[in-house]
Amino acid sequence: MTGIRHQLSLIVRFRDHFTGQPVPQELPVRLAGSLLRPVRRPDGKGIRQADGSYRFLGAGTGAQTILWRRPLTRAEAGWVRWDADDPQVTLPLPDPATVVEVDLWPAADAIATAGQTGIRGKLQGSDTAGLEIRIAQQGQPFDRMTRTDQGGEFLFLPPGAMAPDMAGRIPLTIEARIPGGAARPVASGRFIPDSAGAAFAGQDFTIAPQSVARVVFQLT
Repeated sequence: MTGIRHQLSLIVRFRDHFTGQPVPQELPVRLAGSLLRPVRRPDGKGIRQADGSYRFLGAGTGAQTILWRRPLTRAEAGWVRWDADDPQVTLPLPDPATVVEVDLWPAADAIATAGQTGIRGKLQGSDTAGLEIRIAQQGQPFDRMTRTDQGGEFLFLPPGAMAPDMAGRIPLTIEARIPGGAARPVASGRFIPDSAGAAFAGQDFTIAPQSVARVVFQLT
C-alpha cells in the first residue's frame, strides 16, 4: 500500500522590514483553525527551511490566517508586526511555489547585532503610543518605518552603509506621524548617557557609527 502524498499548498517567509532578509529565528508558524504546521526541514530538526521559509502541504482551501507567534503575545523572539490582523492568504494560490513574504519589525526591546548602526528611541509628550517613526540620513528620502510601542519606545535599524559627516558621525533626521494622519513635530532630543552626543533642537541629529544610540525625543 502506498502512503498518501500531500501537494505543496503554501510557502511563507518572514523578513526583517529594515534589511529585507529572512528573520533568522525559527517562529511557531501554523495556520489558524486547522493548526496545520509546516513540514520539517530535511534534517528533521525544525520547521524553518534553509532559505528562511515555512512550507505547508495539504492545507485546506479558502481564506487561511497565518499565525506566527504564541497565543496572547504581541511579539515573538524580538519581532512584532504592526498590522492589526495576522496575515491572510486565499488557497489555492495560482502558483503554490511563489513565496508569500511577510514583513516583521524588531521590537523596541530587541537585541541589536554588534556593530549595527541604529536608534533605540523613546518619545516624550502626549499620545506617543502607536506613532509611525521614519528616520533617514539627512538629505535622503524616508524609505523605512516602524511604530512606537505602548510606552512610546522604538528600535530603528537603518539598512546599508551611511556616510559620516566631517566629525565622523552619522547625520540623521526623524519624523513622527499619526498613522495615516498628521505629523507630530519633534521639538528636541537628548542622548542617554549625555556623553553619547550633544542635545539638539528639532528633528536633525547625529549618532556615532556602528552603535545603537539611546535617544529621547520630545514632541511638541
